[in-house]
Formats: sequence, C-alpha cells, structure tokens
Amino acid sequence: MIRHRLFYRLFPFVRISRFFSPFRVHVRPKKGKTISGKAYVTDADDIKVNGIKIRLHGIDAPEYRQLAKRKGTWYDQGKWSKIELIKEIGGKRVKVKVAGFDKFGRTLGVVFHDGKDICGWMVQNGLAIAAYDDKYKSQEHIARRKKLGVWGDEISYSPVLYKHGVKKRL
Repeated sequence: MIRHRLFYRLFPFVRISRFFSPFRVHVRPKKGKTISGKAYVTDADDIKVNGIKIRLHGIDAPEYRQLAKRKGTWYDQGKWSKIELIKEIGGKRVKVKVAGFDKFGRTLGVVFHDGKDICGWMVQNGLAIAAYDDKYKSQEHIARRKKLGVWGDEISYSPVLYKHGVKKRL
C-alpha cells in the first residue's frame, strides 16, 4: 500500500488501476488535451476512446435499469439512453476534449462527432440532464419545453439522485 502511494506521488500523471501491476499502468491525459479515435459506448454517459475511459462532462444520463413510465408502460430509461448514444457515435471516430477529472479520478471530456457536441445533443434530446455545470442548461430548457426523452415521461427519476437510492421525480 505504501509503495502504491509513493509511486502515485512520484508520478502524478499516471493512474494506477485497482490491482497494482506493471501491465495495468495507464497514462492519464492532461486537461485541455484532445483525444481522437473510435468511440466504444460503455454506459449512457461513459465511453472508451483509445483505451481511455471518458465520462461525459456536464451531463448525467439515467442509470442502466433505471425505470420510467411512458404511456402507461414501464421501460428501462438507462438502456434506451445508451442505445441512442450507440446509434449516434458507437464505433465512429470522435474527438474528446479533456475537461479535467472528477473526485473519483475519472477523465471528464466533451465529445465531438462531425463537429457536433454530443453532450449537448444528449441533453437537447432528453437522453440526459444537465448536471454539475450550467453549460447545457439552455439545451435542457428546450428538451423540457418540447417534452423530449426523460421530460416526456409520466414518471421519471433524477439520475443524479437515483444512483444514491433516492427516487425523486423530475
């Protein structure tokens, strides 16, 4: 454990995976750097580009198996959001501008595909909500007004609180 801390203190630009091994050391990208490559969608608000796990910055999408009710029928809102993201960028070439790191050490990034901000696109289509930042509040307002995605459901829960076990309606 002490070796692990010492290594991280000596090399702060390196992120060490859960089980320390020379084969599991990953270089963390610097803030402001642009990463480009094929996007692999792992969750509705997480992707992998060139082996680097990226959390979409400024948004929070429904969790996988987070249920919502639309037209009298319950459906998996997180799965739906993930499928829509896969349709948009899955396996396609994207550019990610690294915005920083969250409190868990995950890389935060703004994703672009064909010049379009994917985070803003998700919020504007009701696939995610603007969270942790005011950057996408105007897109969220449009989605709310048009009752798109999570805003058009009869019963829908906030993804920010749902992951902590709190079922607060949107």
